[in-house]
Amino acid sequence: MKLLLAMSPTILLVVYAQLITKWRIGVLAGLMHESSPDRVARLFVYLKDPLIVTSYFAALAGSVAWVFVLEKYDVAMAFPIYVGLTVLAMAVCGAILFGEHVGAIRAFGIVLIIIGVALVSRN
Repeated sequence: MKLLLAMSPTILLVVYAQLITKWRIGVLAGLMHESSPDRVARLFVYLKDPLIVTSYFAALAGSVAWVFVLEKYDVAMAFPIYVGLTVLAMAVCGAILFGEHVGAIRAFGIVLIIIGVALVSRN
């Protein structure tokens, strides 16, 4: 339980970063779809968006928070749990916020991830 609390800032910041980036790119791409087919030009539009910039700072802050997790816990145990919980959070948030499809195979995979997190987190 202490490990989960220790890694929760990293997970929350990374999930925030992914969700904001997905949302803003969807909005911005819809606005410039016809006017800017060039990938480099679209990239500059994305990188000038203040919310996308906050997402990169959040991801950086998540990496900094991860340092403190690694101070106390084995990476072989912490990293699989972090990845599993982040995948779970992104799948749920993607379905709820963006209407992304979670079919039977993907749902089964998420269940396997949860089982894997439970097994890895046992000492």
